[in-house]
Amino acid sequence: MDNLYLLIKYYQKKVNADEKLLVENWLSESGSNQKKYEQYIEIWNASNKVKALKNISYEAEWEQIKSKAKIKRISFKKTYGFWLRIAAVIALMLGSYWILQDKLFEQKYLMVQNDSRDELKVITLEDGTKVTLNYQANLYYPKRFKKKSREVKLEGNAFFSVAKNKEKPFSIETEMTLIEVLGTSFDVRAGQKKTAVTVATGKVRVSNKSNKNVFVELIPNEQAIHEGDEIQKNKVKGDNYFSWKTGTFRFKDHSLTEVMEILERRFHFNHHFENEDLKLRELTADLNGETLDDIIEIIQISCQVRINLKSNQLIISENE
Repeated sequence: MDNLYLLIKYYQKKVNADEKLLVENWLSESGSNQKKYEQYIEIWNASNKVKALKNISYEAEWEQIKSKAKIKRISFKKTYGFWLRIAAVIALMLGSYWILQDKLFEQKYLMVQNDSRDELKVITLEDGTKVTLNYQANLYYPKRFKKKSREVKLEGNAFFSVAKNKEKPFSIETEMTLIEVLGTSFDVRAGQKKTAVTVATGKVRVSNKSNKNVFVELIPNEQAIHEGDEIQKNKVKGDNYFSWKTGTFRFKDHSLTEVMEILERRFHFNHHFENEDLKLRELTADLNGETLDDIIEIIQISCQVRINLKSNQLIISENE
């Protein structure tokens, strides 16, 4: 969890019930999360002390330290080493303070996370825009948008249905990409090294966050892939790009490899083919609202394969 503001709110006991549950679930996941939380809070407490450093009389403080430690004699070498360590701690705290200031600047943003494998989470923003979050997606958004813009941040996979407002453009910032729209609907998969944007309706501009001269504009059934410094635009068959949200799948002579990749985004499993030849078997089927168990049964009958689910992994083998 990188939402430092939320962790500080939790520490100060200012979170609501949903935020409290989110933090406590994260803390219970591992000991390393608990340790990271304690380190954040330690830095936070230290940073509050740093604010007052400019008002400290260092000579008076040193005399007080010597008095408390009952130091009668101390060599220059030891004094130098001591102050070097003190300077290093102060520098660390000052650096942490400014990092915290940057993080706290983001307190104007709320954060919502979908940690459910089985259910999508739908957020309605104050302008009427609806955002559907897939599993492990994080959305950062303000309670109130600015007067002339609507800005949010995304990590992971989400579908946006943006309310039209020509006076206030809507923008989504990912790790590496800036996405700008007026009113439209589209899918975003935002990773640390790659962002994919697929448009369902309207028009979208996708640009490199670090170089806005590198951009593409998309219309329905077009997709932008931003990886490295380049953005590629492709034509796509849009139906199944949005299936994770709609639950509707349209397969026409799709290979089993393609089928599994599409289903993974909805049901969040891994898959393994026991035989490479099985990847080339094809499926033609229209599915709407079926459970994963139902879909597995259809694939087994249609493609003459056997599929076993073990530890959230589908094992595809020859039907004997």
